[in-house]
Amino acid sequence: MTRSAGSPSWRTCAFGDADAWFVNGQNVRVMPSGTLKVAPGLPTERALNLNLSEVDRPVAFALPLASGDIEPRCTFDPASKAATHGVLAQFEGWLRLLRVQFVLGAQLVAREAELRRGVYHVSYSGSLLAVLDLYEGKCAISPGAHPADLWEAQWDKRPVGAGATPPGFLAATPAQLAWAYVCRTDRDLLPARYVTDLIYYRHVPRVPVRWLRDSQLMLVRELSVEPATFEALRQRTGLTVRHLKQDLTCLYYATAITITRSKAAKLSVAREDSQPVSTEPGLHSLLSNEGNWEHGGDMTAPALLERRSDQPKSKVT
Repeated sequence: MTRSAGSPSWRTCAFGDADAWFVNGQNVRVMPSGTLKVAPGLPTERALNLNLSEVDRPVAFALPLASGDIEPRCTFDPASKAATHGVLAQFEGWLRLLRVQFVLGAQLVAREAELRRGVYHVSYSGSLLAVLDLYEGKCAISPGAHPADLWEAQWDKRPVGAGATPPGFLAATPAQLAWAYVCRTDRDLLPARYVTDLIYYRHVPRVPVRWLRDSQLMLVRELSVEPATFEALRQRTGLTVRHLKQDLTCLYYATAITITRSKAAKLSVAREDSQPVSTEPGLHSLLSNEGNWEHGGDMTAPALLERRSDQPKSKVT
């Protein structure tokens, strides 16, 4: 899975968190309902049922296939380095928009001190790639934007009236862009005060509910009942320090938690609000005034989209 310079990096992760899946074709059989049953690869894992019509991410089946009844769109020979790299390249193409969101999220996080509220046009070689209106908490991305260009793009501050969405551009929010980045990077981006101070629940995470994993929902529920320190949350949830830091980082950039008591939700409201029902964020601003921008199974599959550390064009280290 080691890729050449200029390509995204990949890693394995929990099955439900992955951006793409490799499936062992020898372990697959077609069920009478038309779904695919994938036998577990290890004794500690469970069988998986896949309805390919409902799968929302790239899937590749490793050859050989157990049955001729299976006609997957993408197959590869796992014994061939070239074939494996070929399918990863396909994945990277299919995930281009997510990779674009990842880069924009990385830029938002890296430029936090200079951005504040404002309207910004992101362009490369004269082409407008994205418009970010941080007054309204809105972003628009060109459907032709490429991650490599965005790493080198220029950010220009524009007048308030320049935040309109250009025709054909794809809508997003600053919180969604930041989430795409912080949930996939290996960097420790949790502000140090969240490890030492009391953490409060603020409001529903400003990202689609389907993006939240079980451990993040658990943290939202815990904090909606009562505030807690980092160490108390670790003991109450059983999460590792690294896992807890990553989850809190995601919730922090989704503006769901705070260490400022005056900005915390009242507990009676928090208990009702902590069960996310709205999937579309109306984020007032990713750059909040809190501090200084106050900041089914166990199968594994590729997930990381961050550039390799030897990538010369990367602006984020």
